[in-house]
Amino acid sequence: MMKHLICILFVSVLVSCTQGPEQLPKGILSEAQMIDALVDVHLLEAAAQLNMLEGIKLDSLTLQDYYRALFETKSYSLAAFDSSFAHYAKDPEMMERLMDSVLTNIQMME
Repeated sequence: MMKHLICILFVSVLVSCTQGPEQLPKGILSEAQMIDALVDVHLLEAAAQLNMLEGIKLDSLTLQDYYRALFETKSYSLAAFDSSFAHYAKDPEMMERLMDSVLTNIQMME
């Protein structure tokens, strides 16, 4: 009887110590959305950099205008992306995993 009680107690302590999936704060993009957004931002910035290197003028538009246009096509805003970036940047290991996924996605586009 005592062995059963100790086993039940041990299992209940073990279960209470395990963490379930982390709940994201309100307004923070999911990992999949963040990867998608980071890919788009990376491509946008690469195109803008290429245009600057080739001497192509961006008319009167700034990079910020292009960001706004990009995020108008998404289900989340530029502000949500910025908040999410700050959230994920607090965890370097998570950010590294996200960036690895971004690089993989970009390589698959080639």
